[in-house]
Amino acid sequence: MNVFDRNINFDALFKFSHISASTQEHLKRVYASFALCMFVAAMGAYINVVTHLFQFSLLTGLGALGLIVWLTATPHSRETEQKRLGMLAGFAFLTGTNLGPLLEVCISINPSIIPTAFLGTATIFACFSLSALYARRRTFLYLGG
Repeated sequence: MNVFDRNINFDALFKFSHISASTQEHLKRVYASFALCMFVAAMGAYINVVTHLFQFSLLTGLGALGLIVWLTATPHSRETEQKRLGMLAGFAFLTGTNLGPLLEVCISINPSIIPTAFLGTATIFACFSLSALYARRRTFLYLGG
């Protein structure tokens, strides 16, 4: 399936009916993968700041680029689902490790910036995720946007 050959129904933007159960299940899976990526990227950033193992940001950047290209080239199916999730987690980890030098600068200015930013981002993400997962009507989703 070509990414650019999709039939997009723009009438769905103006439909305020109830969300189907299959759509809510899809939303749960999408937000679960987003949450996984956020925590894996935080773990990669933490490992980089504490251990200074990955100081070659060019290599981790190229690795992240390679993983995201491999992910987009892998067709979606039930058989490749776990493999694609692993590629996405690897991309998130390498992206988190690339934040190491930036986090070092933030730590030198004020160390409380990092946990404040992480907790603020996680809280906002959790609130938006819960509103998308538990809203029965589409109108509530548009309020959040």
